[in-house]
Amino acid sequence: MVRLILSIVAGFIVTAVLSTGTDFALESAGILPPYGQPLFDTGLLLLATTYRAVYQVIGSYVAARVARESANAAVWTLAILGAVIWLAGGLAMRDLAPLWYSVLGAVLSLPTTLLGGKLNALKMEKTAVSK
Repeated sequence: MVRLILSIVAGFIVTAVLSTGTDFALESAGILPPYGQPLFDTGLLLLATTYRAVYQVIGSYVAARVARESANAAVWTLAILGAVIWLAGGLAMRDLAPLWYSVLGAVLSLPTTLLGGKLNALKMEKTAVSK
């Protein structure tokens, strides 16, 4: 159980650090507005959605690797947490971005985290076959 909890925390931290770091870099470069400023540019929102989706795949892969036998539980937990966080964030900051952005992020949480789990499973199968 401890490994499962640690895996979920690790996956969440990886996703959050990568997302926040990229946000900061893009804000510093003047591509995204500073944190707390409204963003309604569709192209920039799709850019943010894309890199966050990639980071969700990476975070769930890390969680699945750490969880080992409990990989599915870790991945599904991250998927649900991701969807909830996307929706809660969208509601809390509805004046800063359109609602579709948060809904899209929530919807993408399931396939992105499942993909990370699948990549881990494929890696584990490949490792088992090569032994």
